[in-house]
This record gives sequence, C-alpha cells and structure tokens, in this order.
Amino acid sequence: MTRARAAIVPVTPFQQNCTLLWCEASKRGVVIDPGGDLDAVAATIDKAGVTVEQIWLTHGHIDHAAGAADLKDRLGVPVTGPHRADAFLLDNLV
Repeated sequence: MTRARAAIVPVTPFQQNCTLLWCEASKRGVVIDPGGDLDAVAATIDKAGVTVEQIWLTHGHIDHAAGAADLKDRLGVPVTGPHRADAFLLDNLV
C-alpha cells in the first residue's frame, strides 16, 4: 500500500501552515495554501524530492493564497481553488 507523506512549512508573519503533500512511491504531490515565503516552500519541495503537480487553495485569505501566483509561475503548475465566493479576496491580492 502506498503511503502519503506531508511536510508543514510555516509561512508569513501569521505562521500559517503551508503543506506539501505527496505520494511516497511516485514522489508526485501538491502544495496547499502557499501564502508566502516561497523560498522556504521551494527548499522543502527540493529536500523531499517531490514533483509538484498542482497548487491547492483552501480559501482566499492572504495568508493562504498570496504566494500562489508566484509559485505557479515558478513551478509551471495549475492552481485549484478556492471556491468562487472567495474571488473578491483574490482580486485584492494583485
């Protein structure tokens, strides 16, 4: 049975938990809620040897979503989420 692994990266002055979640066997995974501190997020990805396939946003608060666009550009992967009702929060990030 394949196991999932996770690494928590506290980001932003709020110390919000950004999560790297991946399949131990395939080393493919996702980044959840990259609010900022992308160098720390990238270092965690590199240390784990994970190929990130998507970025997932649980909601549009700045401490969860502010780094998503930059990380998307760095990794060349799609962003999934948050719910459409959070669009007004994301519009204010730019």
